[in-house]
Amino acid sequence: MSGSNEAVELATHLPEIGFPEFTTKLVSDVFDSLIASNLRQTEAYVELLKETGKSLQAFINDTKDDIDGNMLLQFLSKVVGADKDGNPKVRPGATLAKADADLIGEAVKIDDDAFKDNGKNLPTGALDEDKFNTILDAVANRLAADKYTLLKEMVKQGLLRLVIEQGEIETRLTFNTYGSSYLQNRSTDYNRKNFNFRAKAKTGGLLSGWVKASASTSYNSVKVSTATKTDIDRSSSSVQIYGRVHLNFKTDYLPLDQD
Repeated sequence: MSGSNEAVELATHLPEIGFPEFTTKLVSDVFDSLIASNLRQTEAYVELLKETGKSLQAFINDTKDDIDGNMLLQFLSKVVGADKDGNPKVRPGATLAKADADLIGEAVKIDDDAFKDNGKNLPTGALDEDKFNTILDAVANRLAADKYTLLKEMVKQGLLRLVIEQGEIETRLTFNTYGSSYLQNRSTDYNRKNFNFRAKAKTGGLLSGWVKASASTSYNSVKVSTATKTDIDRSSSSVQIYGRVHLNFKTDYLPLDQD
């Protein structure tokens, strides 16, 4: 099949690319993503309202166990620092001074009747595992209370949400075929001929038996034929499917505190 015929043959497979299906999926996936994003924002709002609707006591009891251990140690290191060897002062096996225990107790105070004793009478001296956990529980309560206060402030301000003002969905299909045929025929002919004649004869009145006549001929012919033939057939096909989604976003605050 020639290159041009091959290119035409390739073009007939254009419907097999499935460009309409590609465009349909692009549009549907974009809208699915927008809906899913809106649902996630709504779920976040509902979850926030649910958490801040709890009492401080309930919130702390529900979330203090989720406080990361690194956050607890960072809090303690900020309040009392480290010992002379660079080790945390609050750790199992360490000895906690009364002054350091008072600093921690002051830092973990919570202004709520349910936690009025938080941080009071913290253990001092040699810290075993139980004493160490007692201090960590007081710190976890304080950090959970801080989180509750932050969420309350967020509700008052309203949550930052993402809103799409306008959008553009673009799909593009580029289908290129190319075919060519190339034929080259080159021949050369070289011919060389050479003819030589030699004759030798004796003449006289009488030719005796020993008198002979001789003659010789030579004929040389050389013919060289060379031919070069090149057949090149090229065909190609390229398909580019391009999809583009352009969305313009804006942000605003959704008031959540209706009081």
